[in-house]
Amino acid sequence: MVETLWLREFRLLLGATAPAVSATLVAFFAGQALGAAWGGRLAARSPRPLAVYGKLELGAGLAAAAVPAALWLLRGVVDDASDALREWPAALVALRFAAALVAAAPAGVFFGATLPPLVASCVGSGVSLGRAGATLLCANTLGAATGAALASFLLPEWLGVRLGYGLGILALVLAGGLGWIWAGGAEPGTQPPKGAPARPSPERDRTATGGLSGGALLALAGASGVAVFACQPLLVQAFARVLNQSTYAFGVVLVTVLVALGAAAGCVAVLARRLDARTLLAWAAVAAAIGWASFPMVFVDATEGLSYWGSEEPWPGYLWSAFGLALRVAGLPLFASGLLFPALLHAAGRTNESPANAAATTGRLLAVNTAGAVLGALLAPYLLLPGLGLWLAFTAVAILYGIAAIAIPATAGQSRLWRDCVLGLAWMLVLSRGSPASLPALHLEADDRLLFSEETPAGLVAVVERRGGRFIQTDNHYALGGSADRVHQERQGHVPLLLHPAPKRALFLGSATGGSAGAALAHPVEELTLVELTPGVARAAGFFSETNRGVYDAPPTRVVLDDARSFLRSTGQRFDVVVADLFVPWRAGTGSLYSEAHFRAALEHLTEGGLFCQWLPLYQLSEPELAIVAATFQTVFPDALVFRGDFYGRFPIVALIGWRGSPPHAASIDARITALAQAGEDDRWVTHPDAFWSLYIGRLGARTWKAPINTDDHPHLEFVAARSHAGGERGKLDPIVGPAWVRIARQLREVSLASPVPFPGLGEAARRAGDGGHALQAAGALFSIGNHNQAGQAMAVAAELLPQEVFAEAEADPTASDVWQTQ
Repeated sequence: MVETLWLREFRLLLGATAPAVSATLVAFFAGQALGAAWGGRLAARSPRPLAVYGKLELGAGLAAAAVPAALWLLRGVVDDASDALREWPAALVALRFAAALVAAAPAGVFFGATLPPLVASCVGSGVSLGRAGATLLCANTLGAATGAALASFLLPEWLGVRLGYGLGILALVLAGGLGWIWAGGAEPGTQPPKGAPARPSPERDRTATGGLSGGALLALAGASGVAVFACQPLLVQAFARVLNQSTYAFGVVLVTVLVALGAAAGCVAVLARRLDARTLLAWAAVAAAIGWASFPMVFVDATEGLSYWGSEEPWPGYLWSAFGLALRVAGLPLFASGLLFPALLHAAGRTNESPANAAATTGRLLAVNTAGAVLGALLAPYLLLPGLGLWLAFTAVAILYGIAAIAIPATAGQSRLWRDCVLGLAWMLVLSRGSPASLPALHLEADDRLLFSEETPAGLVAVVERRGGRFIQTDNHYALGGSADRVHQERQGHVPLLLHPAPKRALFLGSATGGSAGAALAHPVEELTLVELTPGVARAAGFFSETNRGVYDAPPTRVVLDDARSFLRSTGQRFDVVVADLFVPWRAGTGSLYSEAHFRAALEHLTEGGLFCQWLPLYQLSEPELAIVAATFQTVFPDALVFRGDFYGRFPIVALIGWRGSPPHAASIDARITALAQAGEDDRWVTHPDAFWSLYIGRLGARTWKAPINTDDHPHLEFVAARSHAGGERGKLDPIVGPAWVRIARQLREVSLASPVPFPGLGEAARRAGDGGHALQAAGALFSIGNHNQAGQAMAVAAELLPQEVFAEAEADPTASDVWQTQ
């Protein structure tokens, strides 16, 4: 539980980039590897190993409690150096890794050291190392699964991250205290004579393990660690292509992995009495090799034709269905993989194992296994995935298990023919279904044309051409921008830039295709910064140079590959305009971009008179989610205003805009609009002084938003959004589209009209345009629900209120609204 909540804290410090997340995991695992070796030596030299366990568990609690303080201290160091190191990304990654190492490794050492003394305290009285180790691994891993489920599904929303973290520390302290108390009444273990080696002599290793030397056991332990932890990021990548990438979806994958590994350890605890060690090891490796070789085929068959998978049942039906999918396609290979390490403990044990030797052996095997986990956690995302692709990466893991199966000799007097035949025939059967390389990386429609694809630690990125337009597709079911939507995307850049009298320095958080940021090149912007989380998306933007004005390569542009939250908090720069993209609210980690702390960081990095614009995809938000975002935004920008980005009935977007200071005079905005028109821009809604005000809705505070504030400690949005958008249509809350959005917009506008105008000098023509914009929005809403007659009437009202030249062209304007089809 503590480790799962850690990831949230580290993500806020280091960012949500793939290297930052990897740095956190590697730092913790490195500490665990050192701790396992240390714990084995401590327990081997102690007459009361349970007391050693108690001390180490108490130390883990204290070290875990110190992590938040360490993060707070390190944040200043990382932030101060970030701007200077952005030109050297490798150096910035190294700094973040060092910060993660300093903060996480000490606690990792204590966590890794706890298992060997527990094993030592259980060995003896007829209990072998294999049974004791497997039983403890089972209990520990299933306990970790429970903690991960609580941390992923319940605690952050119910109690808050800090209180949930405190409960995790309390559990560590209680476990340590109980170990200390119980050790006081326990009989002392057998302490080795002074100077005696803690590990058994090499001569006894081979006989004790039935022919497997200590070196062979360590090699298998390392290979097991590499394979198991290589599979975990690969599984996250695979399920990200069909699940909704919410905190619940990632929790499902994590809990499934832990449950399968725990169940496997329990199985070994039972089988240790019935099977010899080498037989169990060999068949476990065979089963794992077959399972991971067939996984790509099984996964594709289970999700064939689906770009988005889920239950049609309301929440929590989606959650149970996601668990069912994960267990069905990954449960067996995970279970087989989980057999290997506890089977190694069984192989390393002897009939009359002493507690000292048990502790030393467990410590060595666990240290090597965890070191292998570090290697696997790096190899899979940074070598296997980009080099081989997702499906062949699973095949590489299967080959590793196959090599292990072949390397394990048969038990004396037994033949390995049957085992080798099963392995060979199973591989032939898998290959007969087709090469994993031939399986699709993403789902395409019949007429789609794939122009670019890239599989990286950050996910799958592809550029797809469909019906004459291009768009970026990430992880199979998220579309970013599109060449056919150029004017609409540019409007998202024009609106906030026009609301500043002289925008010299602009920042775009989430640049995607560059369509919105490209609009900045039509303004007097001298320094333009684009922040993009996914490097593959920045590379894919090159396919949109004709529609994004070549913004990525333009002279004033600087591209920063980093997490938007991390960049904005750490940079020392200030900006006249900051524009935040349409972030998907339910994706894990995205909720922090709608948090009070992030909005406050935006305010602190504005120049005097500068503005922050947060675009919201209303078609992806329910009313409870909008209320959370609006209430949170208003705590930082109490005088925030609301602008619409279009008049769509089905896919409306809206901007929340707040200033550091007061909004500018209307005359300066009109002058900027006129200059934009003279520059030859073709969007009538931002080049006509009156039509522009049809996009203005009113004050955000005109409505009372009864919702909790979204904070880092209480990340309400990502949980509410994940439930709102889970499963099929029956499981979703209604998005704010059509009449629902018109109702909210009308309330904001009517109350705002009764208060002073926020823009000094705003005249009656602008007010008429605002009323016309509302009528046009209503027309779009009515059209979207099939009420074409009333949509036409609302359109007529809009035509009377809005400038006639806006309606001069008879052709439809799909960049503004689908309602133009009623004409």
